[in-house]
Amino acid sequence: MVKIVSNMKKIILFLGILATSYISQAQTECTTYHRKGCGEKNAAPMYYDTQSKSAIMAKGQVSEFHMIAYNGQDYRVTVCHEENLGGEVKYKIYEKQKIFIKPKAEEDYQESATEETSDDYSSDDYSEDDYSEDNYDDYSDESYSEEAAQVAKKGPQFKIVKELLYDNSQDGYSPFIEFTAEGSMSLIIEISVPGSESKMKLKVLETGCVGVLIEHVKSKKTGF
Repeated sequence: MVKIVSNMKKIILFLGILATSYISQAQTECTTYHRKGCGEKNAAPMYYDTQSKSAIMAKGQVSEFHMIAYNGQDYRVTVCHEENLGGEVKYKIYEKQKIFIKPKAEEDYQESATEETSDDYSSDDYSEDDYSEDNYDDYSDESYSEEAAQVAKKGPQFKIVKELLYDNSQDGYSPFIEFTAEGSMSLIIEISVPGSESKMKLKVLETGCVGVLIEHVKSKKTGF
């Protein structure tokens, strides 16, 4: 019984080492997968962009890839994958933008305070004594100036938003897209591999290489 358990441990250890070796080898091979796996036949020649990248992905996995598109350049983005990942890989391209949040000005604080307190302090409920200078200490201009100053100290406030520019599922699952950058653009390529995520600890047969090949060329002048 002890010998059987010992043999089972050796087998499990061997399988673990084998799986680790396989994954390590797959990662090495995936590093340059986009160079040999991607690329469109009969496509106009463009220059290879060093932002191109490949990675191992699993069925049902969603991953994001970031790139910068520079003004005055035409781009071709091609997404390719190994056959064992199944059908068409879905990808979306978003533009990442930083939106300025205008801080609340001192006038806004005073206006909102007036709106909030005007209904509560009606002449029917309060006498002239209630409106003494002492009772107005909490509603002085200084208190609002101080609150506005605290907001100003934080500096400009921004929020990041993503605007959907392209979805290949609405374009016949096209593996590539060509576009012209109008101004420098910070883009996010969201890649979704079809299938359901495996619950098994070893996902060797459920993974494969996904490549993103980026090519560019200087935009040609159009018009007269």
